[in-house]
Amino acid sequence: MTSIRDNELGARREQGPEALVGLSQLALDHMEQGVCVYDADNRIVLVNQRYLSLFDMSADIVRVGTSYREVLAHSASRGNFPKEELDALYSARIAQISGGKPFRTEQRLASGLVMSLDLKPLPGGGWMTICDDVSRLARLEAELRVQTERSQHALANMSHGLIMYDADSRLVVCNERFLNLYNLDPEVVKPGVAHSTAIDHWLSRGNLPGMPAGEFHATRLEDVRSRKTKTLLVMRYDGRMVQAVSRFLPDGGWVTVHEDVTERLQYEETLRQQNFILDAALENMAHGLAFYDSDMRLRVCNTTYRKIYRLSPEETRPGTHLAELIERSMANGAFSSEYSPQQLLEAASATIVNRDSSPMRRRMSNDTVISVRYSALPDGGFVATYEDITERERAVEELSEQYRRFDAALNNMSHGLCMLDASLHVIVCNRRYIEMYGLSADIVKPGVSMREIMEHSCSLGIHPNMTGAKLYADYVERLREGEHTLHRHLSDGRIIKLNHKRIELGGWVVTYEDVTERHKAQARVAHMARHDSLTDLPNRTLFREKMGEGLNQVAIAGGAMAVLCFDLDNFKTVNDRLGHAAGDRLLRWVAARLKENVGEHDTVARLGGDEFAVLQRGPQPQSAEKLARRLVEIIGHPPPLESQSIHVGVSVGIAIAPDHGLDADELMKCADLALYQAKAKGRGAYQLFEPEMEEQARSRHALEHDLRTALERSEFHLVFQPQVRLDTTELTGFEALLRWKHPSRGLVSPAEFIPIAEENGLIVPIGEWVLRTACATAASWPDVTIAVNLSPVQFRARGLVAMVTSALAEAGLPPQRLELEVTETALLDDSEATIEILHQLRALGVRVSLDDFGVGYSSLSYLRKFPFDRIKIDRSFVGTLGESPESVAIVRTIASLGSVLGVETTAEGVETIEQLDFVRECGCTAVQGYYFGKPCPAAEVGRTIETLNAVRKVA
Repeated sequence: MTSIRDNELGARREQGPEALVGLSQLALDHMEQGVCVYDADNRIVLVNQRYLSLFDMSADIVRVGTSYREVLAHSASRGNFPKEELDALYSARIAQISGGKPFRTEQRLASGLVMSLDLKPLPGGGWMTICDDVSRLARLEAELRVQTERSQHALANMSHGLIMYDADSRLVVCNERFLNLYNLDPEVVKPGVAHSTAIDHWLSRGNLPGMPAGEFHATRLEDVRSRKTKTLLVMRYDGRMVQAVSRFLPDGGWVTVHEDVTERLQYEETLRQQNFILDAALENMAHGLAFYDSDMRLRVCNTTYRKIYRLSPEETRPGTHLAELIERSMANGAFSSEYSPQQLLEAASATIVNRDSSPMRRRMSNDTVISVRYSALPDGGFVATYEDITERERAVEELSEQYRRFDAALNNMSHGLCMLDASLHVIVCNRRYIEMYGLSADIVKPGVSMREIMEHSCSLGIHPNMTGAKLYADYVERLREGEHTLHRHLSDGRIIKLNHKRIELGGWVVTYEDVTERHKAQARVAHMARHDSLTDLPNRTLFREKMGEGLNQVAIAGGAMAVLCFDLDNFKTVNDRLGHAAGDRLLRWVAARLKENVGEHDTVARLGGDEFAVLQRGPQPQSAEKLARRLVEIIGHPPPLESQSIHVGVSVGIAIAPDHGLDADELMKCADLALYQAKAKGRGAYQLFEPEMEEQARSRHALEHDLRTALERSEFHLVFQPQVRLDTTELTGFEALLRWKHPSRGLVSPAEFIPIAEENGLIVPIGEWVLRTACATAASWPDVTIAVNLSPVQFRARGLVAMVTSALAEAGLPPQRLELEVTETALLDDSEATIEILHQLRALGVRVSLDDFGVGYSSLSYLRKFPFDRIKIDRSFVGTLGESPESVAIVRTIASLGSVLGVETTAEGVETIEQLDFVRECGCTAVQGYYFGKPCPAAEVGRTIETLNAVRKVA
């Protein structure tokens, strides 16, 4: 049965050519793509509805017979592209169509849609364009690219090694950490390689699985077959231990994570040995000892404790409450009848609650006296010590009478005095001793041990950074040396001189004298002679002494020592902007950061001004480079001064002994040369000395000498590079570039002599010559601009605005024809002052552009603080457009930023038609580069103008 649709189509066939045209139009109107066909005269012969809807155009205007130019004009009126670009777009499209080859382009509409346009010539003359909306596809591609980059970044920055295999036991991916961990060749271990091949290569690198190779192969295959999470411990080629954990994936593959656990295993072994030693020490203590938790339940105790309280191991099981222990020991007859269990428990509880660590005397049933001390632990528990002080008590009683006889005399001495027995228990001490240390007379009395006194004094905070146990241990060690004198430095700044004399029958007489003022006077004189008064760091004198000592040790005992010379970047700017008081605070901050980051035995010194130095022992140059990297990062982010953010950094030069010599002067010279090289890198960097630096220094000195006379000998000249607008290919101006032709060296690169001129200040007179010469030369040209670069140093010199005014007046050049180019470095040095100068220059009518944008800090704050006329995109991004996605993104972003801000954007370094097309597509407004002309002398500028004007007329 024939459908109505078939009848309609049949009827159309019968109507002849007109019906066929209608049928074709019907098909075109139902296409997803827009289609428009033009004849040889560029007039529409066929157009579908999709084409009109994509560009929001009217069928009353865009219809058969409409010219291509009228279509573009109507599209522009719809806001699809700026009307001022109509002529350029029409000319460009017609030129491409005339080439007779199909081409593809994209167009971003005002609505945000991205259109893909395919333009194709037709065999019989004419051409057609097919349009499609590719906005969603472009967005999806961008999202996929971002997700891929994030995954790759995460994999590359894992701290563990990772390798993944598919269900066929072939490698899918592994990260660089895995390859480095086992010293594997990435050309062997790469995606697609079989698991067995990777294992064989792993074994060939000297890695040990802890079993024969064949057994290891079989074990791994069994692991894969059984698909159970498996953990292996293997030995790396250098003896380090690695833990490998394999987990299997749902698709049949598996992933293994590798972690270096050498230090963890060593720690566990050390902990086991320490526990063994602790157990041995616990059982061999002369005192009883017990640990209790916060609920007063026993954790552990030693044998001495059990003997004192007549308790068996079964009665002292962990978890037993203190109250139960007291009751059991009383039942076993340990205590005398004067105590009740409740009294003992209450006394213990009160001591623990009050965190009172003073000893308590307990008289036992066998007439022995036990000193009990409870000391609170950080976790809420406490430790109890039990000392048999029976003999000590007896000795105290015997000496008490003698003590009373001497009491009056002792307490009237000007010095403190303490008499100790052979076991370092106090026999007698005077009031002056107790007062001198601020001790409690209730604690410091006959019979108390020096250990208890020291614990008491440490609890009072008298001895800084010292515990009673350590203080006592050091004290006992010194007494073994015999009679001696030592000095105690107390937390309040006092210095006490202790003089120890033996007692004939055993023990010691110790006298205590306050020598604080005497020592302070001596120390002040010695310290001032060898330390910097501002930072209190060692000065140059002490630093040279330390260096001499270090070099002697290297020469005798071997090893290595590094000398690091530090010089602050932009310190003068801080002094000039904020004053010397702020500069001094910055120097003290830097000194503190240096001291915080060096080793305990390293030496930090201030050599003068903003120069610092460090002597560092250790494996070199690794240790020195690590320290330099850390300090460059830290000092590069200083705190605000005077409520203002500051931009400073540090450059570091490194020399190593014995590699670079064992003579102090020679080593300092090497470090200074390396420091200069670090500054030449652009500051905020470090450099290790290399022998060729000496020759470079001599060459640089010679070049600096010649540079000082180059201006007066007229060895400089200017060349001029054209700048062209993109939309009209119109020549807009030239950039003046400085060249130096030396009589014997020939042409010297600006990259070589400009940094020297900026460092020694010669850039100020040279820069003035460049500006005056460029203005005078450009005055005779047609109405085009002349661009001149300004150095950051010129902004710091006085009179820049007056010099520019004078140069314009002298040359008779209108200010609007002069464009001054500044870099971010000039703004970084002193942003506020520089911005003010730029506003003064703008007030003259001079144009101002931001040069080399994208290679420095690229701070948008500069664009907010000052309305630049132009942003220049550095040539390094244009030159890598074909090989660096990052460069593409940066160029697009800067061009878009310029468009939003209404600022012109010039792409530097354009050398090829591909680069030209790309920067045009990105939205740049102007270009500069070899594609339109190399820098030429002033005499050839006229010819260049004629050539570019001719090219523009042809285009």
